[in-house]
Amino acid sequence: MNNTYKLLGLGFMALGLAACQSTPRQYNGNVGYQIESQSANSATLAYTLSGRKNQTVDETKLQRACQKVLGLNKQYKVDILSISEIANPAIQTPQYGRQLGQSRTSLSLSNTPDLHNRENMATREALEARPTTLSVVRYTCS
Repeated sequence: MNNTYKLLGLGFMALGLAACQSTPRQYNGNVGYQIESQSANSATLAYTLSGRKNQTVDETKLQRACQKVLGLNKQYKVDILSISEIANPAIQTPQYGRQLGQSRTSLSLSNTPDLHNRENMATREALEARPTTLSVVRYTCS
């Protein structure tokens, strides 16, 4: 009985996390949608997407942003005006290692003591990884 509750709880957590992945959100300086213009039954939006490119998830996000702006429970026609890539503003200069000239290569030792003596630097860099570019999709909903 106890294992059943654990599995049920784990299932609800997974469902909740999956639902959050396609929920549209206002632009927060990194990702999200911005309203460029809006009328009673159409809107022009710019949606900044990060990370992997998954066409079905991206289409769902664009459709849900339309529904959030123009009204729920209705399917809108999405016409893409442009897709462009921009540099990710959230990427900071590397704190660890040494930059080699103007290249993207950096050199560092995995277990070198630094500000975080108890942590493995390679693990920290992997957890702080972010995409270098973001996709900005401009589109209209009608």
